[in-house]
Amino acid sequence: MHPLRFESVRANGVNRHHYMPGERPAVTRHWPGLFQGWPEGPTPFTEYAVNNNNLEEVAVYVGLIWRLTEGLARYALPAYYRDEAGQSLQQTPVLVDWEYEVDPGELTAASRDKGFVPGCSTHGFRPGLAGWRAEDAERAGLFHLATPYDLVRTLHAVLLDASSEIAVFAVAPGPARHAALVTDLRGADRPSLTDVIKGPEVFVDLTIGSDVGNHDSIMVASHVDLQARIDALSADYERRIIAYEEQAGSLIDTAAFLRAMPGLCGVALRDR
Repeated sequence: MHPLRFESVRANGVNRHHYMPGERPAVTRHWPGLFQGWPEGPTPFTEYAVNNNNLEEVAVYVGLIWRLTEGLARYALPAYYRDEAGQSLQQTPVLVDWEYEVDPGELTAASRDKGFVPGCSTHGFRPGLAGWRAEDAERAGLFHLATPYDLVRTLHAVLLDASSEIAVFAVAPGPARHAALVTDLRGADRPSLTDVIKGPEVFVDLTIGSDVGNHDSIMVASHVDLQARIDALSADYERRIIAYEEQAGSLIDTAAFLRAMPGLCGVALRDR
């Protein structure tokens, strides 16, 4: 059985559910073609942000996060790579002053979770829009995720370093709620998850460790107890992983790999 298990704790009125695979990834038997050359056209990376370092577990993360936040409006706050995310998503970010931080080198939920920290960026964003100010270069950026493939495109932007992080705010739909979220992420006072998420809304932090010593994690937070829902999704992905691993070695080419991935991911990323 594949241990896709979350540990849960409640503090300050918020339920936090932590998945930390450590040295044992969610998928342990891989398609051999990930370590070979790929033809022109759709590839594991273009379609699922999967490469020969960040393997098929990334597709599991994308599907799990999307299904867990179903029915809510999703906004991504990528750590540091704001400008690259804007280019990948073809969106101008809504600028905010705070982003979320998880330390990928720590091995416990308590030591990894640093909470909200001042936003920063790679300073390269030049949209040529009226009103853009040089001092905005240090701010973080919030992006709308309309489809699960938008989450993949955000991963395309951040998978550039020893570790990568995306915070997803899944909130009630509508412009008023979006405006309130932006307000909470601006200003001099450090936000807290207790105040930023409301009622049944969901916050998810996805951290991916690429270099040795950095580790993946998913942290889910909500005022409601999501344990039963997370357990059901985890059990479903354990079944999907087993089914995928049984065929991974026999996938003959990239096209066959891409045909197998929706069964692992659990969502249709985009219309082909």
